[in-house]
Amino acid sequence: MDQRSRILDAVAELTTARGRLPSILEVAAEVGLTKQGVLHYFPSRAALDSAVIMRSVERIDRAMRVAADGAPETSPTATYLRLSSPDDADCATAAVVLAAGSPTSGGMPAEVGEAVRRWEALIGLEVGDPVRAEVVRLTGDGLFAEALASGVPPDAERVERLVAHLLAPMTPAHR
Repeated sequence: MDQRSRILDAVAELTTARGRLPSILEVAAEVGLTKQGVLHYFPSRAALDSAVIMRSVERIDRAMRVAADGAPETSPTATYLRLSSPDDADCATAAVVLAAGSPTSGGMPAEVGEAVRRWEALIGLEVGDPVRAEVVRLTGDGLFAEALASGVPPDAERVERLVAHLLAPMTPAHR
């Protein structure tokens, strides 16, 4: 594993363990570097936070591409909703995302908004309706926010019920 990955892993692990974002010194100690060593790979706190965010975006992008390419037991809708059920590492990443999105930090990387539009477009191709795709995305975002607020990931059966409902053919009564 390369040093950048080790540093990013340490941020997620320390955030999960401590319930807060680690300082650069804490990250450095975790990976056996000095503060300057961490800053060699990530020149600022904002750069480190952005890298953590983009790592998560890349993971979701890969899963959504696989789903869109016709993975046998999944679909973009199912994948997005299942990925919206965060585990501890996802919650740690979300903490970084929320901190990075604060007004004092300079906000989210522009790539995050672009990725969200890509994911919603993939869902839209599957469900055939841009409004329904937005509902799927917002449902997933709500599941994620609920898990962050409660500290408990959504029940897998609940997620599967939502997947089935959102992929069910629309009847005239539901239009």
